[in-house]
Amino acid sequence: LSAAGEGTNKKVRIIQTNSAGDNVHVIDPATNKVVGVIEGIEVNHGVGGAPDGSRIYISNEAESTLEAVDAKTLKVIKHAKLSGHPNNMAVGKDGKRVYVGIIQEPGGVDVIDTATMTRVKTIPTKGTIHNPYVTPDGKYVVAGSIVGKSVNVIDAATETPAWTLDM
Repeated sequence: LSAAGEGTNKKVRIIQTNSAGDNVHVIDPATNKVVGVIEGIEVNHGVGGAPDGSRIYISNEAESTLEAVDAKTLKVIKHAKLSGHPNNMAVGKDGKRVYVGIIQEPGGVDVIDTATMTRVKTIPTKGTIHNPYVTPDGKYVVAGSIVGKSVNVIDAATETPAWTLDM
C-alpha cells in the first residue's frame, strides 16, 4: 500500500492480515517494524488500499463483510454486508469499486461501491471464488475458482461476465 503524503513524499506500507486472529499489522518495509495495528476484524483475509491511500479495505470472514479502515487512524469507519463468506478482494483502478471473492456457495464476485460502502451487485461465476484481481489496465476483473476449476473474467465497465476459461 502506498499512502498519500505531502508533495512527493509517500509512505509505503505492508498490510499483513492475520486470519487466525482479530488484528492486521501495518509494517514499514524500510525498517521491517510494525508501525500500526488495525484491531477488531476477526478472521481477516484479503486486503487492498484505495489508490489515493486514504482507506484500507479488508475482507472479514467472521462477519461476511468488507471493512473500510481509515488509513491514518487505522480505525474501521464503515462496512458493507456481503452476499456470502468472502476470501480475497481487489480494489478497482479508480478506487470506486472493490471486488470481493465469495467462497461460499454459489460463489460470485461482490461489487462494493466505495462511496456508499454498499454491495451493488453480485456477479455470477463458475464456482466459488478465492482470488479476484484487477488487470493493470483496469478493464477486467479476473476471478479464480479452485472448486469450479475455472478462471472467470469480468468486464469491469459493464460489471458482467466476459468469458470463462475452464482449467
